[in-house]
Amino acid sequence: MPKSVLSLVTGAAVLFSVNAKAVTYTDPAGDVFTGAGGGILDILSVEVTHNLTDLIFKINLAGNPVATDWGKYMIGFDTVPGGDTSANGNGWVRPISLSTGMDYWVGSWVDSGNGVELYNFSGSWSLTSATYGVNPANLSLTKDSSSVTISLNFAALGLGYGSTFNFDVYTSGGGPTDSAVDSLANPLQSISDWSGPYASPLSVSYTIPEPSSVALGAVGLASLLIFRRRKA
Repeated sequence: MPKSVLSLVTGAAVLFSVNAKAVTYTDPAGDVFTGAGGGILDILSVEVTHNLTDLIFKINLAGNPVATDWGKYMIGFDTVPGGDTSANGNGWVRPISLSTGMDYWVGSWVDSGNGVELYNFSGSWSLTSATYGVNPANLSLTKDSSSVTISLNFAALGLGYGSTFNFDVYTSGGGPTDSAVDSLANPLQSISDWSGPYASPLSVSYTIPEPSSVALGAVGLASLLIFRRRKA
């Protein structure tokens, strides 16, 4: 393959592989009822981006989830009309809900080797993917001294290019009845005690834009040049 064509193909591959520019959603520091964990339950911001197949959520925290690792980090999605609006309307049956109806739930933990689960609501909640088992959603989790990053395949949420969805990000403790200590979409304190029910009256939205037309054009041109060379 000529160097010029190889360079074009390589450039197109780079365009396809680089994540889209992140959208950052901020949340005030200190809007939590407890200082337990030294800030690991206090969301400062969430950066959302995507690549060709996956959504990526980087949850920036006031504390260190590596040094103190008992926090739980969850995402509630509203992707289609309807969904679960009950008081415990999520995959973990915690006292957390979305007022507009939750369709998908991501629950994660950063102790015991880390893990993520994805649940879907279709009249009842069912586990559809997990890092410790069958994982068609390609769930993954990483953490550092100030953040937790969760990624998953957006097709597993019924989403594609051009889709817009609403969501909220929550932090919580390890108890099965612990609620949303912090909520990304709410700039105020979400609960006043661990088990206080929380219904998200607010959410934020993200749109998965179409792949770059520049990248698509580059790949198309590269393919045409390769085809012509083979015919020559």
